Amino acid sequence: MKKQNVKMVNGWRLATIILTMLIAVGAITLVGMYFVWRSEAHLALQQARNVWTALRMTSIEYYGLGQDIYDGRTASGLKESVEEQVRRVSECEGSMVVLGSDEEHLEPTRLLYREGNYLVYYYLDENEDRQWQVYRAQSMFALDTSKGLSFK
Repeated sequence: MKKQNVKMVNGWRLATIILTMLIAVGAITLVGMYFVWRSEAHLALQQARNVWTALRMTSIEYYGLGQDIYDGRTASGLKESVEEQVRRVSECEGSMVVLGSDEEHLEPTRLLYREGNYLVYYYLDENEDRQWQVYRAQSMFALDTSKGLSFK
């Protein structure tokens, strides 16, 4: 009869290999998510810059007609016709809010643009340099009180 050679598996070695593989998969996933979020943020920034350029062009056009583009009664701070024109020219899908403008240079000085989970904030700093900041909004949890939660 032939003897079979049985190899013993070291438990610590197997646990180390499995743990290393899990850490590697987790790290690859995190790096992948970082690059996806970064590319989405760049797209939102590009759209916000397109909106700013369209606002500047529209402002010059309306100035030539002797009209103002701003309306403080709307959510965006712009006249509805201006907002439609800016959307058409910039081909943006997000929402915009003009927070400040420069009457002399006919351009917005502070602007918020939101598309999806990204919020782009444009402003002029103390040296009149353009600054762009991109934020990512992430929902942490949702509290649904319609299921009978009450404090009686």
